[in-house]
Amino acid sequence: MELGLITFGSLLPDPHTGATASQHARIEDVIRGGRDAEEFGFSWYAVGEHHFGDRDVISSPALVLAALARETSTIRLATGTTLVANRDPVLVAEDYATLDLLSGGRLEIVAGGSFFPEPYRVFGQEPESKAARKRENVELLLRLWTEERVTWSGSFRPPLEDVRLQPRLFQDRPPLWMSGGTGLESVELAAEHGLPLILGTTARPAADFVPVFDAYRDRARERGGAPGRLGAASHVFVAETSQRARAVWREYVEAYVNVPGSPVRDFDFDAYVGPDGPALCGSPDEVVDRLGRLREQWGHDLHLLAVDIGGLPYDLVRDTAELLGDQVLPQVRGLARA
Repeated sequence: MELGLITFGSLLPDPHTGATASQHARIEDVIRGGRDAEEFGFSWYAVGEHHFGDRDVISSPALVLAALARETSTIRLATGTTLVANRDPVLVAEDYATLDLLSGGRLEIVAGGSFFPEPYRVFGQEPESKAARKRENVELLLRLWTEERVTWSGSFRPPLEDVRLQPRLFQDRPPLWMSGGTGLESVELAAEHGLPLILGTTARPAADFVPVFDAYRDRARERGGAPGRLGAASHVFVAETSQRARAVWREYVEAYVNVPGSPVRDFDFDAYVGPDGPALCGSPDEVVDRLGRLREQWGHDLHLLAVDIGGLPYDLVRDTAELLGDQVLPQVRGLARA
């Protein structure tokens, strides 16, 4: 199983000091995180996209990843996610083809739609249209990346007449994954087009996602194809001992989930990091054990780890990533599904 790091560039005060980094410093830390992820041996570095919120400051992962493309050489540069349901798919196709060229073919784009209401309000979109927009835009994106010339009409943007996308992708295959949750719309879309799938598994018990992973495999086989790759994500913190990991991380996680407007209610840290909770927090051996049990449950190929949350100082982010790379990653690479 591969491991990657994921960040949304969350900008929150350190709960211990009350200090908040500048936006410039925060984005610089995200760039440093990508360089360090490659140094520590991670397969992916993913940058998320949010708009108009108080907590997350990265609205254009493509720009951040373009900067990283010039400072790294091997790590896969991913989005986590690109809001294709909210963005013009023609511009997405152009921007990310450019990024694929800049990176020498290291792009992975994870296609999703916003869970928050602001993009729909500001961009003049109906929230109820999310699933239909996602399907239409993903299908157009695939055509733009695989066909020489595209003539197309749909429901959410003006029609295209004999359009040839420029520039072209560096990679032969469209580097596109679907993102999903506990619903089956994204499962159906991914299986229909033979795309890999990443589920956002950061906030619910692992058992909730077992039927979703299984449904994807079933849908792919029903269509006569082999299932594609599968990914998951977790908030994670690791220290030399489980006691220290929990003691250090508690206030940062609580700061992250308790920001104004958060959907989380009655947050219980001990349950969140417990044996059945969605987060991974503990010693390296404990985190390896949790990842192994999740691999047995889900049978996934890629796990993205969100260390950089809650106003955690970058020195702690880096120390955690280094410990993961040194003591967790080597043990996880050989995990096979039971």
